[in-house]
Amino acid sequence: MFFRETKETEQDIHRIFNQIREKMKQRITLKKKSDPGKFVVPCLVKGIEFPCALCITGSSVSILPNVMAYHLDLKIEPSEDSFTFVDHSTRNSGGFIRDLEVQSGNALVPVDFDVLENKQNKNHFLLLGRAFMAILGAVCNMQTNQLCITLINPDVYFDLVRIVKPQTSNTRLNT
Repeated sequence: MFFRETKETEQDIHRIFNQIREKMKQRITLKKKSDPGKFVVPCLVKGIEFPCALCITGSSVSILPNVMAYHLDLKIEPSEDSFTFVDHSTRNSGGFIRDLEVQSGNALVPVDFDVLENKQNKNHFLLLGRAFMAILGAVCNMQTNQLCITLINPDVYFDLVRIVKPQTSNTRLNT
């Protein structure tokens, strides 16, 4: 027997192995799905409405544009952090804001934000990371494409916003 100091006999090991092999034969193939979209929630920061604050399930940080931070006259602490994005570009943090109250529904949520310069000139955006969603008890159901903030109202669901990809033109070369 090749297993030392085990309670299972060799017959037990063969039986377990055969059970697992049978289960593997019964595997199912699930259907491929496209990107369902993104979760957005309405919220309020110091009286300014953010009707489509993006909940980023893959991010540990929340981000506020520097223009909005200056407009709200927020205390920005220096930060040495830098961010690397999907396109491999890197940007340095413009600072850090601690415990900024974000109102979502009837709840006030203290959120730590990294401040970033927004080169696309979209000043009215808010990116909310996993910490924000954890505080609210957010449940993302990717099968039904809904987000529920259980600690505010477990009966209210936010639907996904579809991602609109830029259209590429099909051009033919006349040869």
